[in-house]
Amino acid sequence: MKRTIIVILLIIASGFAVAGTPRVEPSPKPTPSNAGFQSKPAVGGTKNTYAMIIGGINKDPKERLAKDKVVINLRRFFLNNAKLKPARLSVLVADNSSLSKGLNISPSNAGFRSKPAVGGAENLKETIKTLAATVQPTDRFIFYYVGQANIVAGKLRLNLPGEDITHEQLAEWINQIRASSMLLVLDCPGAGLAVKALTGQGRIIIGACTAEQHYSTRFSEYFVPSLLDSKSDTDSDGKVSLLEAFTFASKQLDDWYFRLLFLKTETPILEDNADGFPSRQPWRYKQDNTDGRKASKFFLSEE
Repeated sequence: MKRTIIVILLIIASGFAVAGTPRVEPSPKPTPSNAGFQSKPAVGGTKNTYAMIIGGINKDPKERLAKDKVVINLRRFFLNNAKLKPARLSVLVADNSSLSKGLNISPSNAGFRSKPAVGGAENLKETIKTLAATVQPTDRFIFYYVGQANIVAGKLRLNLPGEDITHEQLAEWINQIRASSMLLVLDCPGAGLAVKALTGQGRIIIGACTAEQHYSTRFSEYFVPSLLDSKSDTDSDGKVSLLEAFTFASKQLDDWYFRLLFLKTETPILEDNADGFPSRQPWRYKQDNTDGRKASKFFLSEE
C-alpha cells in the first residue's frame, strides 16, 4: 500500500476546509467564560516551543475521521490557545485523510506549503532532522502521534504511508533534538511498548494504552478537549496542567467503557521521572512517589 505523506508547515493560524470535515474557524478571543483556561507559561526560562503532530494511516473510515478531527482540534489548540507560532508547528498527515482530500496545498492557498511527496518514514525523519538543527537546549519540543500501530517481533510499528517505523527508530530520531523539555504522546495500540526507549531526563511520555493492549484507542478524543475544559482544573487555579488534563481524560474514558458495558481495552499511562516505568495513576504521585510530579507543573504554552 504505497501512499505518500503531506507535510504541512503551518504559516498562518487561519482555519481550512477539508473534504467531509467542517471548516475550522479560528477560536474566539478570550472572554470571561473561557479566558481562565488558556494555557499558562511554564516556570523556568523556556525560550521557544516547537510541536509536531503526526496523523498515521487508518483503514477504517469512521476511525480515520475521528483521528482527523483530533488533528484539527489539536492544531487549533496549539495555535489559538497555546499561542504557538505557526512556523514552529509541523503537521504530517496521510494523503488519504480528510485533511488532505480536496485541499490544494500551495504557498498561495491560505499560506500552506507542502514538501515533495515521499514515503512517510523518510518524510518524518527529514522533518525531525530539520527541527534538530533549529531547536535549542533551552527550547521545548512536543511530539504527538495519533493513528494505528501494531507489534511485530516485540517492536511497536507506527503505521505511516509506505514503510512503517519502529519505536526504536522514532527514539533514535527524537534523540537528535536537543530540547531540555519534551512531551511525547503516542495515541495508538501498544503505545506502552515505546515508553522505555523514549524515556529521558526532562521528558514526559504519555501513552494511550499499555504495551499489552493492542486494540484501537480513543484517548485523544477526550484528552485534547480536556486541555481547555474547566472541569479538568481540579485545584481551581484557573489553568489546566498536563496532569489535570490526563486525569480528566482517563476518567472520562473509564466512564465511556462503563456506560456501554464494554470490556476496557485501553489504560492511559504517563512517565515523567525517567525510570522507564510508566504509571497508570500518575495523579497519585504524592502518595506513591512515582510519575506525575513533572506533569503537574507542565502547561502547554508557547513561552
